[in-house]
Amino acid sequence: MAKKQEAVDDLLDALVWMRRKAKRHAAVDDLIDALVKMRRKAKKKATKSKTIKKKGKKRPRSKG
Repeated sequence: MAKKQEAVDDLLDALVWMRRKAKRHAAVDDLIDALVKMRRKAKKKATKSKTIKKKGKKRPRSKG
């Protein structure tokens, strides 16, 4: 089953399409690079917070 496509993926697809149509690629390339960099950073942050949430604090059991 295919993974659900996010809005960022749609934006990236549009930028790649724009790059193909543009005569000067430099500006579009910069946008694509910045978007990919932000996406990687966000994914890294999300996975890091996910592992912290899973870990959590161990609570002592109450006797009784």
